[in-house]
Amino acid sequence: MAKSEQSETVVSSYVGQGDSFHGDFQLSGALRVDGTISGTVRTTSQVIIGPTGHIKTNVEADSVMVSGRVDGNIYALDFVHLLKNARVMGDIVAANLLVDEGVIFEGRARINHLNVGN
Repeated sequence: MAKSEQSETVVSSYVGQGDSFHGDFQLSGALRVDGTISGTVRTTSQVIIGPTGHIKTNVEADSVMVSGRVDGNIYALDFVHLLKNARVMGDIVAANLLVDEGVIFEGRARINHLNVGN
């Protein structure tokens, strides 16, 4: 699953540790979150939630990697990877799902290779 490696992703937007963003976050490039976002998050690329990152909303992206916290649903056309110590409180709909040891996940997961988000 080389596609999920963070080193291959070119991040175009970044919310740093200690920073917060409230509102609609819509972009076409990859987003890395080490701070806090509440509102909406939509991208046609990847969302990476770092260990100190906290998203308090739904996430819609091509792929999502979580090592921080998400309080909301995740919709991914390609894959969702929950890394060690990730915490997700919401449903996940994705074509592929990878869950590492040590993850806390409260919600439902649906692997859906067609019509993700429906």
